[in-house]
This record gives sequence, structure tokens and C-alpha cells, in this order.
Amino acid sequence: MTHTLHRQGSVEDLHEDYVLLLRTSRFVNHEGSEKTMQQIWEVISHYREDLVNFGNHNPNWDGGELYDLDALQKAKSRIIHVVFRDREKIKACLKEIKERDFGISTVVSGLCGETEKICAEIGISPHTVNYSLGIHGNTGRVPQGEILEIHTMCGHSMVATNLIHHMVNEINKGKITCWAAAKNLSRMCDCGIFNTYRAEKLLRSMTTDRSR
Repeated sequence: MTHTLHRQGSVEDLHEDYVLLLRTSRFVNHEGSEKTMQQIWEVISHYREDLVNFGNHNPNWDGGELYDLDALQKAKSRIIHVVFRDREKIKACLKEIKERDFGISTVVSGLCGETEKICAEIGISPHTVNYSLGIHGNTGRVPQGEILEIHTMCGHSMVATNLIHHMVNEINKGKITCWAAAKNLSRMCDCGIFNTYRAEKLLRSMTTDRSR
């Protein structure tokens, strides 16, 4: 089970949303894993121009970006989150991690058909497959449409629906761009799994801002 699993959206949009999650196991390889995790961050840094977002659940709250990739290569991480928008880029990164054989649990989230193909193409046989079965029960108060799609890009629900509505209003008033609004929303997700690129596209489809 993973908090990166329940992202909502169209098949077309989800083709630009892949999350890579690596973490140590408390009773298996937690102790003494700092160097290994730093080496994984070093591999991820090879794709820095292709990353949409990243983090290790220990953000910088002093302003600016939540995470610095160079600093993460020296940090004591127990968990690694990375978001890609390009299938071939996450495939290349995953292939390099596989070849280095770090021995750290690795989860890939995305469209099940695409993630299965990626694994097959690089010679990985998944240990476990989890499927999101959607939302059931009394769904009357569940946000709808693009609001839900943006909201579910933070697996801990830290991107509040009221804040999304507020950003939409601010965009329509011309007070903020879609890109800046997406960045503001992304700051609420301290894991670093929020897809800022996709959020900007969704905000543009919901508002009168057609810039960029």
C-alpha cells in the first residue's frame, strides 16, 4: 500500500504522472542505510532536468523550494519520492537503480498498464501489485472533476480543496498565474509527490488564464 496510489484523472493526463518511491524497512535495512540512500539520490540527480518534483518527507519550511536536490544527496533519508512526467525518463532512472542493485524497496505508481510494461522492458518482475479501486460509499461530499484530480496528487490530502478553489479564483482575477498557483499548491505536499506540471495544466483548463 502506498500514499502515491489513488491519483484521479483521465488516461491521457495520467500518462504524464509517474511516482517513484523508495524506502527502507525498519526491521530489515533501516539501520546503516544512509549511504545507500545518498547513492540513490545521486542516481536520481542524473535526471534532474526531467524531474517534476521530489522529496524525502523532511522539507525546508524557511521559504523557497521545499527541497534541494544537491542537499538531498547528503541528507539522511529513510524515504525517497520522485515524480516524472515522461515515461521513458522514469524507465531510464528505474533501470539504473535496478542495475546498481541497492536492495531498497522500490514502488512505481502510474497507469497499471504502463508501469507493467516499464517493468517488463527493463527485466523487473513486480513483487506486489496494488490497484486503486476508486471511491465508494457516500460520495456526496467528495470534490469533483479537476478539483479532485489536483487534490489526490497529495496522498496525505494536504492540498485542501478550499485552497484549490481559492487559487482558481485568484487566477481568474488575474492576481496569479497557473504556474505560480500550482507551485503554491505543491508546497502543501511536504512529501514531494505533487505533480506541479500536471496541476498547472488542470488549473489552466479550469480558468481564464491561457498564458504560457
